[in-house]
Amino acid sequence: MTEYDVIVVGAGPAGSIAAYECAKRNLDTILIEKFVLPREKPCGGAVMFRGLKVINGNLPTEIIEQKIYGLKFQIPSSSSTVEFVSDKLIGITVFRNKFDEFLARRAEDAGVILMEDSRVVSAQVSEHSACVKLENGADIRGLFLIGADGVNSVISRSLGLRPKRKDLTRHGLGMESDFYVGEEGVAKGTDNNPHILSIQPLKGKLGYGWVFPKREHLAIGIAGPGIDILPLRPKFYDFCKHIENQANIELVPEKLRTFFLGADGLKHKNVLDRVILVGDAAGFVDPMMGEGIAYAMQSGVFAAQVISDAISANRHDEQYLSKYHNLCHDVFGSSFGMAEWAGPQSSVLVDRLLSKINGHPLAAEIMAKVARGEIGYGDIPATALRLLPRELPRLLRSKIRSYIT
Repeated sequence: MTEYDVIVVGAGPAGSIAAYECAKRNLDTILIEKFVLPREKPCGGAVMFRGLKVINGNLPTEIIEQKIYGLKFQIPSSSSTVEFVSDKLIGITVFRNKFDEFLARRAEDAGVILMEDSRVVSAQVSEHSACVKLENGADIRGLFLIGADGVNSVISRSLGLRPKRKDLTRHGLGMESDFYVGEEGVAKGTDNNPHILSIQPLKGKLGYGWVFPKREHLAIGIAGPGIDILPLRPKFYDFCKHIENQANIELVPEKLRTFFLGADGLKHKNVLDRVILVGDAAGFVDPMMGEGIAYAMQSGVFAAQVISDAISANRHDEQYLSKYHNLCHDVFGSSFGMAEWAGPQSSVLVDRLLSKINGHPLAAEIMAKVARGEIGYGDIPATALRLLPRELPRLLRSKIRSYIT
């Protein structure tokens, strides 16, 4: 039986990046995907700049649907909106089937063995190896195992890192679809600016909806705490009808996709002897905005780095692999902690805060830094204080003019 240095289960962004980074470090790596690529994936398809940095922006132009330069939020208590636009790229939109296949083939080109149409049904760890069993009965062994198989991770449940059943008080639910509207419909649905991501609150709920522009499609979805957003389908249709009326376009979904949203990644255990969880399997999702792709990609890099170091040190134990948790906490901790606090109060924050800073160049600059991953949510106050002296002369001139006029 062939034994690999690293087994990666799941060829989403987290798994493909982890496998690629392992291969770059000369580790014999196998990437196991339960479907044949390309395959569908429920997701709005926004990849923020911090994720693009992981691949150095090297992405074929045909995969990029739209380049994104701004964010728009609707104020819950009115029909007005708040926009933050940057001259710097803050992200792109993609179709996940194309994006994920590109990352998986990129890993394969780097030397990873890519095994498609192979469903993992269980995993176990011994003193000498990690092993996954496929649906066809085959066993695959390796020195290390990376669980990148999403929020419904078989790896995490087999090894007791997550419960067998989802707790809707701790998980989010969502529904989304792509709507073909043509270029004219995209223009209507984005107020003639297809380079902005639109976020809107759901009426009376701790949830949000989104409209993400693509070339000829609008990706529209809703998500929120599981216990608040049920029944899901009627709320999704209500939101779509709202967008139809708002943009004066007809929306016919191509295929409805329902999904769980993981969370609390830094509060859960994500390592065992020989095992690391990454991406959605680990719960690395922004609790406020629901963004997960960029964090998934970065966690894949961290996992490969720690496993490579562990092999060099002849270590495989949980204590050593906990360096992975420390890396994730250092990079994600500030943002996740602030977002978790702000999430339940998001409507109030949008109403009271964002509406007051709307139109200020400093606010747009800071929001762009957050979206690009240059700073986290927790860094916003310090960044504002650091940049404020530069803005004071302009603010004073504006205030003086307001008194004169």
